[in-house]
Amino acid sequence: MMEPKPRNEIDLFKVAGVQIAIDYSWIVIFVLVLWSLSAGYFPELHPDYPRVEYWMVGLVATLLFFASIVIHELSHAIVANRLGQPVERISLFIFGGMAHLGHEPTSARDEFKIAAAGPLTSFILGAIFLSIPRALALNHAFPMWASVFDYLGFINFALGLFNLLPGFPLDGGRILRAMFWARSGDFRQATARASEWGRGIAYGLIFLGAVEIFSGALVGGIWLIFIALFLKGAASASYQSIVIEQVLGSERVSDLMVRDPLTIDAATPITDAIHNHFMQHGYGGYPVIADGRVVGLISLSQVRECPAEERAHKRVGDIMRPLQPAIVIAPDAPVSNALRQMAESDSGRLLVMEQERLVGLLSRSGVAHFIMLRSQLGFTPPGGARAANPPASAAA
Repeated sequence: MMEPKPRNEIDLFKVAGVQIAIDYSWIVIFVLVLWSLSAGYFPELHPDYPRVEYWMVGLVATLLFFASIVIHELSHAIVANRLGQPVERISLFIFGGMAHLGHEPTSARDEFKIAAAGPLTSFILGAIFLSIPRALALNHAFPMWASVFDYLGFINFALGLFNLLPGFPLDGGRILRAMFWARSGDFRQATARASEWGRGIAYGLIFLGAVEIFSGALVGGIWLIFIALFLKGAASASYQSIVIEQVLGSERVSDLMVRDPLTIDAATPITDAIHNHFMQHGYGGYPVIADGRVVGLISLSQVRECPAEERAHKRVGDIMRPLQPAIVIAPDAPVSNALRQMAESDSGRLLVMEQERLVGLLSRSGVAHFIMLRSQLGFTPPGGARAANPPASAAA
């Protein structure tokens, strides 16, 4: 089954079979970079040019900057795909880029290769950009355009160096995890140690951000602190996901789903659905059927969003979430994939279907209850020392 598109992303184009998408937050940083280059950096470097030219070179520099991030992430994807670790999607967001790996590398060697590809690519891009003004003799004939390539060369070297910081989930942190993993042979322990380094790097960036703020660089300091908080949260979340994967083991959706779930007809008035389903049975969501076919999913969130005065004449079909790949999963899919799909589709439950037949319903609360029971009972599934299929990403 095709992986669902996150609801907060816009698909742009595909390169080598990899979907390039932008998160809505990316628009903010794009505008900020464009404005800072066009209204600050280039005018200060080359005064007395027409304003329109500043914005033209600023736009080119901004587009090439984000193209560099895409190429950085594509290098992760290409290496991962060649090593049998599928990457089908790259997302650009406010803090950079992310290649969505289908699962973690199966060996420390593969982990090292995939992680190192990004910084190496950024260094190569930096060298290429810096050589362009010299090769084309732009410094005298077109000094501002020469500055565009000098800026791109510097920013790519900076991107490569930043990603080499030894803090998970940065590329340098993944390289560090590969080293820990190769030495100990314990994937979970290696992830824990690399995540600790990631949190340490984050605290260091917070300190540097505070120093910048007190030195008068308010915007730069705040931005550094935001990046640090993001890295700190990502490091903790990455380790927690590994722990959850180990607790889940090789469980499949069919092992945890509710079989033959109760359904609601699409023509049911919302007031009836509240009293005869949500209140009577206590479940947080139900598959919706019409003419014997599944047509969607309704949950408490949709009911709450419907004004009380409209519930008497509106039907379940009017407010349900229509049937779409984002809320459907196959019974033989790993539970880890289901959890990721729930997060990306912003849904607390998924319809479990074989072809067009409803066979069950999987809820986030049901998975959480299973994880809690298995953890409290101290049960370690076979192969628990290695996550079966954990979601992963290589962040720029």
